[in-house]
Amino acid sequence: MGVATDHDLTPLLNRCSDEELQPLVGYILKASTNELDGFPGYKARPGVPSTYVSEIVYEIKTFGGNTFANLFREDGVPYREIVQDVAKRLKLRIPENASIEEWESGIVTKVLQDMLKKMSPEERQRLDDAFAAAGQAAGDRGATLPLSVLLLQGGVNLSGFMAYRLATIVANAVARAVLGRGLSIGANAALMRVLGLATGPIGWVLSALWAAFDLAGPAFRVTLPCVCHVAFLRQKHAYGREL
Repeated sequence: MGVATDHDLTPLLNRCSDEELQPLVGYILKASTNELDGFPGYKARPGVPSTYVSEIVYEIKTFGGNTFANLFREDGVPYREIVQDVAKRLKLRIPENASIEEWESGIVTKVLQDMLKKMSPEERQRLDDAFAAAGQAAGDRGATLPLSVLLLQGGVNLSGFMAYRLATIVANAVARAVLGRGLSIGANAALMRVLGLATGPIGWVLSALWAAFDLAGPAFRVTLPCVCHVAFLRQKHAYGREL
């Protein structure tokens, strides 16, 4: 017990640095029911999560399954099922045969769409302007559209560097909301402004989700942040360059 593998999760996390993995550890430790702080790998080198990836995977997978399911699957549920559960709670409709990247990108897009609904027209305009400026500063001609227009046009089909940029915005805001600190990101000043403008509204989205699902599924407080961060890591390792 305490170690697990998953073909959609383990290979990715094994490529990540300690700094990249640390938010996952933080999300897990936030839960009073976590077992990670009692596992040998964590106790031996808590600040070096690259040495206990299998224990992190185990924790994510067991939080993703309910108690009954875990009685029969000692290492929890597949990561893909966790992502699908998060998507279902967000009322997303994605084809069952979609790739794990498409599922994750759909979740990122939905969080951003819900964020826009929480913002006033003036706040949305400031965010749109900052996002377009960030794309221009990065020399990314496809990213100069307003964020609100991009989300309406792209939906869950966003991919490549744009998907990485959007996953960064969400993962950073989730880290600030849950852990009280953002991610260490190499980004231009305009995108840093986007990250700041998105933090509060995405925090409001999370608060609404916690209120809706806290009693029915407290593990959602772990699985949603973890899925958002894994989505960011997958995009970073696929398309990563300075934002």
